[in-house]
Amino acid sequence: MKIVPNLSFRSSVLLVAFLLAQGFCYARTITGRDSVVTTAVEPGVTHLSFFRDGPNRVNVLVVDLKSKNLKVTSFRPVGLVPTTLQASRNDRDGHRVVGAINADFFSFTTGWPISNQIVDGQFILGTFSVRTHMLIDESGKPRFEQVSFDGWLKTKKDRVYQITGVNDVHRNNSIVLHNSYSDSATSRIGPGKAIPLRLLSPSWSVGDTLRMLVGGDEPASLMHIQPREAILWIGGAPSVWDAREALKSGDTVFVCLGFQPALKHASAAVGGMGMIVSGGKFVEYTENMKERVSFMFLRARHPRTFVGIDRDTTKLFLCTVDGRQATSVGMNYQEMADFLISIGVWHATNLDGGGSTTMVVRGRIVNSPSDKTGERPVANTLQIIRLGAESPSH
Repeated sequence: MKIVPNLSFRSSVLLVAFLLAQGFCYARTITGRDSVVTTAVEPGVTHLSFFRDGPNRVNVLVVDLKSKNLKVTSFRPVGLVPTTLQASRNDRDGHRVVGAINADFFSFTTGWPISNQIVDGQFILGTFSVRTHMLIDESGKPRFEQVSFDGWLKTKKDRVYQITGVNDVHRNNSIVLHNSYSDSATSRIGPGKAIPLRLLSPSWSVGDTLRMLVGGDEPASLMHIQPREAILWIGGAPSVWDAREALKSGDTVFVCLGFQPALKHASAAVGGMGMIVSGGKFVEYTENMKERVSFMFLRARHPRTFVGIDRDTTKLFLCTVDGRQATSVGMNYQEMADFLISIGVWHATNLDGGGSTTMVVRGRIVNSPSDKTGERPVANTLQIIRLGAESPSH
């Protein structure tokens, strides 16, 4: 432990950066108003716990994106599951969950996230959205984009139909593809026709043209779909009706599941709600209101979960701030931006907060969730994975 009195908050952060660069495993810096506890979780991952004037308690997990054995991914359970359990369910030999935070906003009714999600290059949910997403591109680097699902199907006779979603809500004029992540919330087929498909291409991929084989019996539900299979649900509206007749058993068809604007080969994605910081500067409230974020939500102090990257995309910052408690009141977007800019974040987006806000480091909650019942079940998480053999120190 190292104690340094009478420093500004900015100086404290710079000192923390210096200590990290020198390989210190544990350090503490204190000012008259703010303190930072720094813990090296393992090579390439550092946990910072800030106690700030406000008061506010902010937890930050800093990930070195240059580390070859670290992977950033998203995770989707069946239904709503607490962040700690999501981390433990994805943890196994050679695939250790070092840290996790709750991710997208979600529906308590369906248990599904609000925006798009991708896991290991496969759509968990493809849907219309006007919101910012955090995506991991084909180079393995995080990026922040406003994207919406965009898909199509081309038949044997070269007729092209729009696919409106993946595991998404059924509408009379929609064509929705269901894969192995389809669950009880979307298990009823309803009015329409369900057509089985089988993947012929080597693997699922975002934005690529996939070869698929039509065939098999019409299923009784949309559950228990195998990993290389899919069900294409076609509604009953005249605009999509002829697609039912255009797909014949034994036909090879072509399918593309991607984004608009186009973005190929994303390995992971979760939805957010507005940009907090862009280009190292605070994003004005009027810009975020274009993503259908209310002015009151932007201005109010709440528990928050947020994620950012530095200027050269070599560090990822997973962040939570506790709120609705005497020891931590929470932050608004301006306050989050001020904090993020002070620690060197260049781009950042807001994730689901409130009672959902949770950070887990090596299986342990390190923040203080605001719900009286404790940790809240959520729809998905962002996770940091260490690949390969166990570290000698753990």
